[in-house]
Amino acid sequence: MKKYFIISLIFIGLVALLVYTQDNSFTTFNIFGINLSLPNAVWIALFLGLFCIFSIIYFFVANLKNTFYQKNVNKDIKTIIENIKNKILYINNTKKTKILNEINNFATNNIEGLNILPKESKNFEFFADIQKLKNGEVIEIGKYKLDENNPWFILNIKNRLKKEPNYAKEVLKKFKNKELKKEAFYIFAKTANIRDILKYDYDINLDILLSHINDKDLGLLINKAKLTPKEEIEFARKLYMTRTPDEELNLVDKMPYAKSYLALKYEHLDLAKDIIEANDIKFFEFFLKLRLAGIKADIDEYIDSKI
Repeated sequence: MKKYFIISLIFIGLVALLVYTQDNSFTTFNIFGINLSLPNAVWIALFLGLFCIFSIIYFFVANLKNTFYQKNVNKDIKTIIENIKNKILYINNTKKTKILNEINNFATNNIEGLNILPKESKNFEFFADIQKLKNGEVIEIGKYKLDENNPWFILNIKNRLKKEPNYAKEVLKKFKNKELKKEAFYIFAKTANIRDILKYDYDINLDILLSHINDKDLGLLINKAKLTPKEEIEFARKLYMTRTPDEELNLVDKMPYAKSYLALKYEHLDLAKDIIEANDIKFFEFFLKLRLAGIKADIDEYIDSKI
């Protein structure tokens, strides 16, 4: 702007000098009722000076407008970066932009945190921690100030539970998140006392039953267990020969597939027939017919061939 002003003054001076040397006459203009007579060179200098002043004002306004525009763009870029960070971290704090609205909308509506592919980036330093989480590592999550319902927080706790099974008891006491508590329970229940396990209102799965297969209070867990037919058979195969036949059959009284297996395994064919018919268990029908016909066969070989 300074150079423009200096060059304009030089240009106006040269033009005025040229006119003065070629025509030294005067021209009179009536301005607001006042007759003003000045040399033509002066009039030209005045008009060119006014043009220069207005052009400088125009450039100043345009430059000022561009400065504010650029400032808002830079501010929007920072806002978008912050919004992307929050979106990745599942923090519900999306801010609006002034100019780059379409880019902001696209960035905040098309990001799913857990599916992000983190790579090192200048403005996303936390990607290193994200990568560690996705690789099963445990990080210092507290610095991000995430609540316990945040998916990254949950993943961090799950990673720690895999590395530190004993941490499960603390998770059950400390956190309220249902997903975390359930994850912790099924780890805790594998080694905990059965009485402590029953304090929690979760279904007992096959892994828990197998972890306590030799426990005298196993029946308490079986009463809360919910197994598929295949899992019942697998449980019965593990239970076989851990107690007396009658004790084992009593334990699985409410598990028709498990009880059918044990009855067949112990050659209680009449009992097996009653259970299979009462519960319409097609899986063992053919094997039962073989045994009732006096054909020797191994129930485990039969199961393995079916599975």
